[in-house]
Amino acid sequence: MFGTEEDAVPTFTLTPRQWANAMLAPGVACILDTETTGLDGSIIEVAVIDAATGEVLLDTLVDPDGAPIHPDAHAVHGLTAADLAGAPSWPQVHARLAAITATRKVLAYNAAFDRDRVLHDCRRAGIDPAHLFDPARWHCVMARRCQALGLGTDGRLRLDGGHRALADVRATRALLALLADGRPDLAALEWTRPA
Repeated sequence: MFGTEEDAVPTFTLTPRQWANAMLAPGVACILDTETTGLDGSIIEVAVIDAATGEVLLDTLVDPDGAPIHPDAHAVHGLTAADLAGAPSWPQVHARLAAITATRKVLAYNAAFDRDRVLHDCRRAGIDPAHLFDPARWHCVMARRCQALGLGTDGRLRLDGGHRALADVRATRALLALLADGRPDLAALEWTRPA
């Protein structure tokens, strides 16, 4: 079994500020984002940065092995099949991703989505997701942001990152710094409860 989104239901013992400060400590965490062929599709771009320093650890396009890019997804990230020509395969990227995340917590703005896409592509390629299968390794920055704003952990807040993986991990890191400072960024937020 590869797990489901339900595996990533958050439980919190630290305040958002305490948690963010812990995640910003050197060597503790990295921040990951993916762009995909669609909401239920394959990963076509992944970026990972060090949470403490912002150093880029991985920034690559990914060959989706023939999976078409849905027009709605293209409208968000702008990537085309031509952009992906010559990109490494998911097994190649996963090997690098697994090495980068082996000793770190994995933060993502919408961790349930990114984890689900990683597991999907591992399943599709017939490879072991290794430690990335473990939901305890994944931490949702959006859930912590919602908690800090008193919105509970089931809301959704848009991230203004540009909808390319590297821009989004940098925006997530900036938000993490705001959470660490006790300022969850109330400006220009759109919040909705899931239906």
